[in-house]
Amino acid sequence: MVADLETQPLLATNTNKSTQAAPQQDEIDKTSKAAKEVTWRSESKLITKHSLPLICTYLLQYFYNLAIVLVCSTLSTEELAAVSLGITTSNIIGYAVFEGMATALDTLCAQAFGAGNIQLVGLHTLRFTIFVHLLALPIGALWLFSPQILPYVVPSPGVAMNASVFLRWSLVGVPGYATFEAGKRFMQAQGNFTSGLIVLIACLPINIFFNWLLVFHFDMRVAGAALAAALTNLVRPGLLIGYALYLNPATLQCWPEKLKWTTLWSNWKPMVSLSIPSTVMTLSEWMAFEILTFATSYVGTVDLAAQTFLATGVVVVWHLPFAASVVTSTRLGQLIGGGYVHTAKQVSGYYVFMFMGCGVLEMVIMFGILELVLNYLTVDEAVKAAVGGAMPFTIIFTFFDCMATCLHGIIRGVGWQRIGGWVTMLGNYLYSVPLVLVLELGPLKLGLRGLWMAIASGLAMISITEGILIRLRSWDKLIDEANERQRD
Repeated sequence: MVADLETQPLLATNTNKSTQAAPQQDEIDKTSKAAKEVTWRSESKLITKHSLPLICTYLLQYFYNLAIVLVCSTLSTEELAAVSLGITTSNIIGYAVFEGMATALDTLCAQAFGAGNIQLVGLHTLRFTIFVHLLALPIGALWLFSPQILPYVVPSPGVAMNASVFLRWSLVGVPGYATFEAGKRFMQAQGNFTSGLIVLIACLPINIFFNWLLVFHFDMRVAGAALAAALTNLVRPGLLIGYALYLNPATLQCWPEKLKWTTLWSNWKPMVSLSIPSTVMTLSEWMAFEILTFATSYVGTVDLAAQTFLATGVVVVWHLPFAASVVTSTRLGQLIGGGYVHTAKQVSGYYVFMFMGCGVLEMVIMFGILELVLNYLTVDEAVKAAVGGAMPFTIIFTFFDCMATCLHGIIRGVGWQRIGGWVTMLGNYLYSVPLVLVLELGPLKLGLRGLWMAIASGLAMISITEGILIRLRSWDKLIDEANERQRD
């Protein structure tokens, strides 16, 4: 019974629970009826229901990075700084790339499932898994040779050496991380948003055991923390496969029954054409944020400490709209794949207003987090003043961040990643970053206030631009574009 509930597709039911390759006519009729009778209430219930487990999933993934920092906080200050540098480097030159590429499956798998071409969902997943591992080779080479690279950009030899150790040992877990991301999309395309959460919860005691064994028992220190996270990453896809085989075998209806080796290497163009702009969209945001934090280090230690609180709060609340945007892209992808373009356009309008409400909620939550910081988490009056001065602009930022996340979800669902890639990259690097440097470090010397003013206005501009472009684009061509992607 639990498995059936977890695998309910977002188009009511578009596939048979048996192993048939195509849905029966009565199921098509029910899907058609469900797609035509969408309402504000039904869509809000659907988004809320499936977003909740995803919010927990992404927060739990974020916790694993925090766990590394907490474990390494028991080590020396130099080692803690090195781990922080290692995490930042691995995120930008690695995990952000894999995450960005994986969003291509939000389009491909969801549209294939919505079209009833269910075994193509598994084929897309397999092709992507091969593709992401091939791309991981040059990224892994950079991590492997980080002892020769980092000393040129990091002034402290000790920090550079330990960060290199962290990157090298983290490399062990890259195949598991990339495979798990692909597997999550395979499940999500079918309306299963709980499998990833179940796997991450199951990995918690495993990760704790690895940290105790490697960091403290064997005294591997930074290497142990990195290896503990890497081994946990390797376990995740195995647990996800076990979940599919034994707890929810209905999901395997989307796995190809007969597969030729040559088929895996054919028709990669749709995947590559979606993966590249998706990666640009993700990377441009991550790198811009890191550049801004780096720029703050030139203002002073007080502003840098305050920025740590502000940035952490922003990242935490961002998980709410991001989870909802994943559901949004899956829902729209299934509708487009099923041929319900008018319905997809209709519900995308609903989602914009829903995310406005979510944006207001984010502002309230962010206000509460920063009040907690000001009253309980810091006693330094100078840091309090810096947080308080930037607080209004940071709260405004969370609203526009929510809207941009919503529009990115719509873009992924319909397959317009190029729009998101270009607008995000140009908006960040032609507007937000230069404006931050002027307001924060320029003649006005606005400090953190200038930083958050700039990036809030930049996100507002990105959101408005993407919204206009989505509105002006021809939705009628989406079915032809989706059909082009459904060739095996």
